[in-house]
Amino acid sequence: MFNLSRMLSKESSHIAAIDLGSNSFHLIIARWENQQLTLLDRLREPVRMGWGLEADGSLNPEVQERALACLERFGERLRNFPSGSVRAVGTKTLRSINNSREFLAEAKVKLGHPVEIISGDEEARLIYLGVAHCIAPGDKTRLLVDIGGGSTEVIVGQGMEPRIKESLSMGCVAITKRFFADGKVTEKAIKKARIAAGQEITPVADEYSDHPWQEALGASGTIKAVANVCLQAGWSDGEITLKSLEKILKRYAKHGSTDMELSGVSEDRQPVFLGGAVVLTALFEQLHIDTMVAADWALREGLLFDLKGRLEDHDIREQSVQALAQRFHVNMGKAERVALMAQTLLQQVADSWAIEVGDADKLLRWAAYLYPVGLDIAHSDYHKHSAYIVENVDIAGCSRAEQAQLAALVRCHRKSLREKHFADVGTELMPLAILLRLGHLFNRTKRHSLPEGLRINAEGKNIQLAIDADWLEQNPLTLADLESEMVHLENAGYRMTISSSVE
Repeated sequence: MFNLSRMLSKESSHIAAIDLGSNSFHLIIARWENQQLTLLDRLREPVRMGWGLEADGSLNPEVQERALACLERFGERLRNFPSGSVRAVGTKTLRSINNSREFLAEAKVKLGHPVEIISGDEEARLIYLGVAHCIAPGDKTRLLVDIGGGSTEVIVGQGMEPRIKESLSMGCVAITKRFFADGKVTEKAIKKARIAAGQEITPVADEYSDHPWQEALGASGTIKAVANVCLQAGWSDGEITLKSLEKILKRYAKHGSTDMELSGVSEDRQPVFLGGAVVLTALFEQLHIDTMVAADWALREGLLFDLKGRLEDHDIREQSVQALAQRFHVNMGKAERVALMAQTLLQQVADSWAIEVGDADKLLRWAAYLYPVGLDIAHSDYHKHSAYIVENVDIAGCSRAEQAQLAALVRCHRKSLREKHFADVGTELMPLAILLRLGHLFNRTKRHSLPEGLRINAEGKNIQLAIDADWLEQNPLTLADLESEMVHLENAGYRMTISSSVE
């Protein structure tokens, strides 16, 4: 589990963000000082991971080796950064590969810090956050577009808040790979590529037309390169229009190859620039964009601001979890009681079970808020409905791994407890599930008081609860629940005993 419990010095805090994109890997290092984010260093390598995504969902070994070698170099630069001061995220290609767990494990070893996979919705949120800190928003509603290697994020927002977000399955690498893989360019191929990109946009175009904007911004290497081309060609002072995009596509059709050199396009971007220009052209057409300007900041800078918030306990995940709980009419008073008991028990066993309290405390609290969400669907087997919701809904700030961890805890807060339920997140999470189960068990109803002096002792898979004997005698239903819980834990390989004192 990702350790965020260490606070960095507020006077001089070095933090870093890494974007494992489908086209390039980016590392950005900054210092948070005097309430200002000062960028110190940037590294970029054109790994082109999207080119290595095979039809069966596997990652080409050569490309995987190139990606891991890049992360090892980044890791050397970050060698002295403490745990929690670096956030690395993977986007479209890592969302698509079928061996992501193995890749993430190797990536962590090479980088020295964990790598998360984020959803398209979370990617869009972070992009908007980065741009909002780059070009301060006023009263205007803005459209923001980010064309990546494998996906394109389209956001409409106002101020610091995105209103609608979409992640479309097209990008500069994906379009180039599909229509111009051999490097040849024809008018027919460009037309087909434009139609395909338009088909991706059409299903969401009406939604965006219902949210009019006053300014359009672009936040990606592709869009910055298009703006540079417009400037270098003397077509504008950097503003992008549909007319200028049409000129770029006509030049490619006339040249006949993706290797055409354009002033304003870097050598390493050249092979995929046409694909990105096609995507942007389709966006202009389908969303009726008049002009667009490029922003310097995007996902990586958004990661830095999000990480800063976490380190200062302004965690968007907390707000997102509570919002989801309220959306599904969770009894927040009861959820707080369950969370408090589970967290209290955690403090007693953290050392013996070698649990990182900071991470576990958050997971237990969030799982306590979310375990009842399935009740809005059905009472029977609601824990399964809850787990499905938690794993598949977009929770702003959470990575896919974090949502999978929460879903496993929610799934196992009652009834059977099996190792198979933790196959995707690791069985080391099972002790937290046991603590959540006990928190839930003792808070089935608020009609009785909780046992004073309740203690838990744990050594390996042996658990001992110390509960006042008189309290148990006065609460026979809870005693029956505890006896049933002993059976569930025994089936999971744990042994729980109850005594009036912990030996």
